[in-house]
Amino acid sequence: MTHDIAPGIIGAEAERHATNLELFLDLVFVFAVTQIASMISHYPSAGGTARAFVVALLVWWQWSQFTWAGSAIDLQRQARTRVLVLSLIPVTLLMTIAIPEAFHDTAIWFGAAYFGVQVLVLGMQGSFALVDPVTRPAFIRYTSFAIVAPAVVLAGAFFHGHVRGGMWSVAACINLLAGLRAAKGEWAINPVHFAERHALFVIIALGEVLVAAGASAADIGLNGRTMLAIVVSVAVACMLWWAYFAFIPEVGEHRLREATGAARGVLARDVYTFGHFPLVFGLVLYAVVVKHLVQHPNGHLTWDDRWLLGLSVAFFVGGLLMIQFRAVRRLAPERLVAIPVAAGLCALGVYIPALVVVALVAGVYSVMTAITWHRYRSNR
Repeated sequence: MTHDIAPGIIGAEAERHATNLELFLDLVFVFAVTQIASMISHYPSAGGTARAFVVALLVWWQWSQFTWAGSAIDLQRQARTRVLVLSLIPVTLLMTIAIPEAFHDTAIWFGAAYFGVQVLVLGMQGSFALVDPVTRPAFIRYTSFAIVAPAVVLAGAFFHGHVRGGMWSVAACINLLAGLRAAKGEWAINPVHFAERHALFVIIALGEVLVAAGASAADIGLNGRTMLAIVVSVAVACMLWWAYFAFIPEVGEHRLREATGAARGVLARDVYTFGHFPLVFGLVLYAVVVKHLVQHPNGHLTWDDRWLLGLSVAFFVGGLLMIQFRAVRRLAPERLVAIPVAAGLCALGVYIPALVVVALVAGVYSVMTAITWHRYRSNR
């Protein structure tokens, strides 16, 4: 069985890519991204967005759990892991269906499904990590905390209002603390697989932007103004694609290959598990803005859409800065400037037409990425 354990411990540096089983599982999380966007769209206030943030963080951690397990072992290769993942897909889908009203009528469904999936994935991962003395200490340190979080989520589903929100926030914090506790020890991580899985999730989140634009246009019908809104909205998405894929996949995979021992696990946690969540949540926030923009391309952005757009830039660019600093110990000045500039444009949105505001944000992203790209090419 040792040939399935995959860090640099026993020669798992060979390239291993995402399996068809993992891509099938990701389809559930494609729907999860749509559901989180729907949750924010229905409750776009600060409180509603904060609740969606907590749910998104819990769901992200569940996907990450699958990804860490899939980087250590080939989930598709062995019959037992293949059967378990296939069995968990409908349960995960039930959790996803419950997301939009998770703080209301579907809390029990969300909590019970989340608990069941998390516990079983931890068990699956542990069945491999615990048999190897190299990976055993880190897994025990992590699981001693991580096993508490899904229980808190399930318990919180039986309460209401702020109590439920508080308990689920505590559960999300427990997950983060578990990740911090796991720093002392080695993890089985395949650099190619790990970087690829996270890049694929960014594609999932970018796809939600395109779906939001296309579905909204299909609902209201095409006309000149709608087509212009689609072009402007997708232009931002294209700049977001460039801002990520021009740098992160190559640099991240290279840094993972360089790191050895416990340092590889810490780097994977910081750059990918911690660092990629702001990127994904920023894209979800932007998808909500796109949905409203295409439906109502005339006039100005509403207050909710202006602040969601500014928040999306803060999350996405903030995630890029977080990843950059952790990977190369530098911060690009143009990225630091992009956040307040975009915030200022959103504030001026009360005077500037909606399409102009979003087009200017696309310009901010393009200038920011062009400067970073020039420096990156020069350094290479």
